[in-house]
Amino acid sequence: MIISTTLTGSNQDTIGEALASVVAQVDRCLVIDTGARDRTLEVARETVGDKLLVREFPWVNDFGAARNFALEAAADAGGTWAITVDTDERMIFQPGVDLRARLGRTRANVLLVPYENGYYTKERVIRLPAAVSWKGPTHEVLAGQRAGQTEVLDGVRFRELPKDEESAVKKFQRDAAILARYTEEHPDDPRWFYYLGASLHDLKRYDEAIVAFRKCFRLGGWPEESAWAAYRAAECHCALEQWDAAVETCALGLALRPMTAELAWLAGWASYKAARHDDAIAWSKMAIANGLHEGAGKRFKRIGFRYPPGLYEGPYDVLRHSFSALGDTAAAKAAEREFAAAKRAREKGR
Repeated sequence: MIISTTLTGSNQDTIGEALASVVAQVDRCLVIDTGARDRTLEVARETVGDKLLVREFPWVNDFGAARNFALEAAADAGGTWAITVDTDERMIFQPGVDLRARLGRTRANVLLVPYENGYYTKERVIRLPAAVSWKGPTHEVLAGQRAGQTEVLDGVRFRELPKDEESAVKKFQRDAAILARYTEEHPDDPRWFYYLGASLHDLKRYDEAIVAFRKCFRLGGWPEESAWAAYRAAECHCALEQWDAAVETCALGLALRPMTAELAWLAGWASYKAARHDDAIAWSKMAIANGLHEGAGKRFKRIGFRYPPGLYEGPYDVLRHSFSALGDTAAAKAAEREFAAAKRAREKGR
């Protein structure tokens, strides 16, 4: 039995479309009521009818705890798989995709679903009873995953509803406050410093974000996350127009995971902004070598963090501007053609 799980408070305006996006692919829709005070549960019933299950979980400001409760409740209801869909998310099933058939073929315990633009994935489908559990009060992580037991779910993507500026700022402020406390309690866990940095970046508190990101990659841990923390720190340096610091930080990230082509692309872009055009060309060619257009990028396993333009057309964009700045018109025109071809390849592969 496949059961969708949805955490909700007062979300009457968004829960209907969230459940509608998954109801045809599941047997039951489990809604975890954390304190709804509007028509949220009525809208859920109107949307999914007799497939609706409701369980109450008093909100304790801990998403990990709430998600673990949802997994336990789904298993108690007879579920063999749980698929998460939050009220601000929409599941997108490609035509002809049969979730039940897909799950019947896999030996994995956890399936990742890509965001619609391919920038990252989330653990969204879990075999029950769960051999894994959620950890963390926000930006929670699924702990207990074993090698070979996780794979990407083909034919399914998700999207998140955009937030207005006021709602987004409130969320970033909430997360930054929670994670500031949590990193004090868990000073040796790099993950929470990464997401503290991400929240501070979104609040445009770039200097503070750099400190958090640097703490993340200096603690070590998962190489992909460590390298991406360096990438995000370099983004902050770029926002502050600290071009040399951005290049140096990209180089640190490449030492952690050399195949992260976006780091070389960003180093090239920062070099171009600093008018170091030969350096920009060298970095860009490095990015191309490990990218996805003409490079070896497909050889390297990638789970989550990525910036697709940096893997495709981004390096050629730097090349066309750098060659132009150096007066090499022929090379600039050649890079322009490659830029267009790489961009088409990225858009075709979505």
